[in-house]
Amino acid sequence: MVLLVTFAVSAACGHPTDDPWEPGDTGSFVFAPPGRTPIKVWYAVGSGDVASGRVVVVMHGTNRNAADYRDSWVPLVRHRPWAVVAPEFDRDDFPGVAAYNLGGMVDDSGEPVPQSAWTFSYLEPLVEQARAMSGVRERSFDLFGHSAGAQFVHRYLEFVPTAPVRRAVAANAGWYTEPDPGVDFPYGVRDAPRPVDLPALFARDLTVLLGSDDVEEENLRQDAGASRQGPTRIDRGERFHQVARDEARDLDTPFRWTLQVVPGVAHDHSPMSAAAAEILAR
Repeated sequence: MVLLVTFAVSAACGHPTDDPWEPGDTGSFVFAPPGRTPIKVWYAVGSGDVASGRVVVVMHGTNRNAADYRDSWVPLVRHRPWAVVAPEFDRDDFPGVAAYNLGGMVDDSGEPVPQSAWTFSYLEPLVEQARAMSGVRERSFDLFGHSAGAQFVHRYLEFVPTAPVRRAVAANAGWYTEPDPGVDFPYGVRDAPRPVDLPALFARDLTVLLGSDDVEEENLRQDAGASRQGPTRIDRGERFHQVARDEARDLDTPFRWTLQVVPGVAHDHSPMSAAAAEILAR
């Protein structure tokens, strides 16, 4: 597939971003895959032999503040050969939970959307564009999301099983699509827009990352399906991991997921990003 991409001017670097990215560069560009709504993407390039490094995709939270997320990653990649891209799915073009948190798999009424129109479908061509601009040779990429972005991340692994994700971190999600065939979508995978290959899902390298102090109810979904998952984000994250582990045990299939709690952190993407960078560096 040929990508048609329109570029903006990089405010940070002072040159058009259709020039190849250099170590230390930061900036933004407009990414417009064929037939899709253009989105703005913020990027930062680390140091060293970036060609031998990797692309890291960073997914913003409910405030759709991709630039702030990119800024949090600038010091984290300073001494690493990574190219970080933070796509911005704004509320005008990607309104509500369905278009972003659920990856665009369903519309606002819950009706399935063709897979070619999923928000999820932006990621692989975006990574290919980032590889072309940064020179990264590795096809697989790492994936991080916080809050609503963590919802995007874990569902991306569930519903895009062929995506070449090397390692993923889902941090402080507000609620989950649990890998439970006995619970209806979007809280479980029964009657989901596409079937989930649970053994393949459990073989993914996913870290459920939780802040120990993320116990406030602000912007926390409180309907019956979400409340069933627990009273706080940390409770819901622990349950999500436990449900997955129990299901893997019942299926007698390998389970590669990990659960990690960051002490003293609440609902704050910056320290969670720092913790995620250490996980992705392993």
